[in-house]
Amino acid sequence: MPKIVLSTRERQLVALLAQGHTDVSAAEILNISPRSVTNILRSLMDRLAVENRFQLGLALGFLRKAHVPTPTPQKEF
Repeated sequence: MPKIVLSTRERQLVALLAQGHTDVSAAEILNISPRSVTNILRSLMDRLAVENRFQLGLALGFLRKAHVPTPTPQKEF
């Protein structure tokens, strides 16, 4: 399998989703549209030959291309 190199934007998006953000909230943080989030994920799925997000997560974890950050403690209001 050829080496998969994630772009900065792909790494940022994967990290946000791994933290539990939705497509919409990740899009807002990255200042892109939710459709762009979908397109980025679809591109990654195509490159890794997987069919869904679960498989994408497994593939990225296996390839150690996605850094899953430690969850940030939530502030109580």
